[in-house]
Amino acid sequence: MKINHLIADWPSGVIATQSWLHQHGVGSSLARKYQQSGWIERIGHGAWQRRGDSVDWLGGVFGLQQDGLLKVWPGGQTALALQGYSHYLPLGEDVVTLFAPPGLRLPGWFAEHKWGVSIRCIAANLFSELDSAAWQTFKPAHREFELQISCPERAVLELIHASEDEALFSSVAELLNGLATLSPRRLQRLLGACRSVRVKRVFLLLARHSGHAWYSRLDLTRVDLGTGKRQLIAGGCLDKQFLITVPEQFADVS
Repeated sequence: MKINHLIADWPSGVIATQSWLHQHGVGSSLARKYQQSGWIERIGHGAWQRRGDSVDWLGGVFGLQQDGLLKVWPGGQTALALQGYSHYLPLGEDVVTLFAPPGLRLPGWFAEHKWGVSIRCIAANLFSELDSAAWQTFKPAHREFELQISCPERAVLELIHASEDEALFSSVAELLNGLATLSPRRLQRLLGACRSVRVKRVFLLLARHSGHAWYSRLDLTRVDLGTGKRQLIAGGCLDKQFLITVPEQFADVS
């Protein structure tokens, strides 16, 4: 019976999109038949869950990532929290940060569903094409599925991109102080692919301030930092190396 095979392939706690069901030989008419029979439940247009299942935002993102037309991933602060860095992150409202390419809109079934958290989706063209090392596989604890999320090095750059200037020298700087094991090789590739001069200058300044060993292994001559001075903090000091105006304790004025 096809429904038995479908349920066997369908991890508990995730959304199945119509695209995913098609891949498993279940068209829209058959999906409606399974719904009428009580096997599956429709949560929105083109999205289903197993009957009686409890699905959180992680299971929703699984559904997004199974749709070949979408490229959405947990990034920034959320990716860092999923990888165990939450003790370095500020406490506050439970917000999930997703990243997507410019122009992508979350489907209605995801955007309108009540996930129990606030969803922030940032459409950004922050990097040129990168290899798969910019992401990594994350398996939620005690779950039967995996997601693609930003690796820590990419997530830090995404966090800087998404942060207000004032937060860069408080919560973001504190976070970076705790990231002693970042990969300089991966950072070098990411900095080379990063399109934002602000992100690159701020990251390198905070990395220098943190004093981690990986900073000394970066080749700054291979990173395009643009030209000219930029003010981030009004009344701050100009850092002579990266030409950004920052709080005095972060600036190299020699």
